[in-house]
Amino acid sequence: MRRRGGAILVEKLYKTWSEIDLGAVAGNIARIRRRLGRGVRLLAVVKSDGYGHGMERIAGAALRAGAAWLGVSNIHEALLLRKAHPRARIMILSAGMAGHAGAIVRHRVTPVICSREMLEAVAAAAARAGTAVDIHVVVDTGMGRIGVWHERALDFVRRAKRTRGVRLQGICSHFACAAERDLAFTKLQLDRFRRVIARAERDGIRVPLAHIANSGAILGLPSSALDLARVGIMLYGVYPSREAVKSITLRPALTLKTEVCFLKKVPRGRSISYCRSYITYRDTSVATIPIGYGDGYSRLLSNRGEVLVRGMRAPIIGNVTMDQTMVDVGHIPGVRVGDEVVVVGRQGDGEITVNEIADLIGTIPYDVMCALGKGVQHRIYVEPADRR
Repeated sequence: MRRRGGAILVEKLYKTWSEIDLGAVAGNIARIRRRLGRGVRLLAVVKSDGYGHGMERIAGAALRAGAAWLGVSNIHEALLLRKAHPRARIMILSAGMAGHAGAIVRHRVTPVICSREMLEAVAAAAARAGTAVDIHVVVDTGMGRIGVWHERALDFVRRAKRTRGVRLQGICSHFACAAERDLAFTKLQLDRFRRVIARAERDGIRVPLAHIANSGAILGLPSSALDLARVGIMLYGVYPSREAVKSITLRPALTLKTEVCFLKKVPRGRSISYCRSYITYRDTSVATIPIGYGDGYSRLLSNRGEVLVRGMRAPIIGNVTMDQTMVDVGHIPGVRVGDEVVVVGRQGDGEITVNEIADLIGTIPYDVMCALGKGVQHRIYVEPADRR
């Protein structure tokens, strides 16, 4: 901070930043809820720091927009959310560890359970606290990650139901490939899950919340929503894959920006960046931007990615380095040091999407978002009222 005359000026001490549109998050939730219809509650998945968007702020926007639950990966994330949102219903979506049972009980967190060890640890912690804890049993219908295999699930559900200190609030599962064009296996998983629920109910076990649907299933197989739908990547305005049915219009929440920090004329025949992987084929202008793989911008984008400068696409040339990347701006008139560069998002009539970047480097949009979220630490949040 410095003074000029009587005014206090705040120095901009960053050159790469993300802008998170919380109005886009709220709008996405509104459209998803219309798709789900009445009677289906929504769980906003905010794990991995809100897919790189900032967990606490995204959670707040989701709750205000009508999300009934928040979903996280582990007890650490749950405790951060509990501090920010004291009354929120928080569910840990990954298999827990017995040593975390005490914290789960103390901080009123709902765990998913799929092992006898964890079931007994939570029950014991609840007994010591003189209370009872809501739990959700995980059934593995084909994901092969966590959960009790569907063929043996009823026995575990029975055990959970008769265990003192826990209340069986829900039964859940997870789709393995709901965002693909071919939904045959997804439908098989749904059928397996429905059969587990039906067997439990025939056994006299009431299941208040049955949930299996994720973003891909909400788009392509809305009948899978059941009582509760777990919305992850769509919350942030990104489709889970190129193949996913675009049955809901989404608006991306993330715009990632940087600036031209250096600009120079480069004659034909000069090499650019490490390993001389690019040689200029004409006289041009090269801009350096302060972002690289240390910021989560993949080195695999070397010589193939693009950014937006003055609303036009500018190709990355040479290898992406740890904290700087070079782009060819010879075809863009009037570029200057300090010009804003959009790495992800819209500028003018141009747009660079997370899905485009994922396709270029052979990964999924989740990977791109989480990497950039860890690398780019400065975030500016735009509230709905701030949008012009």
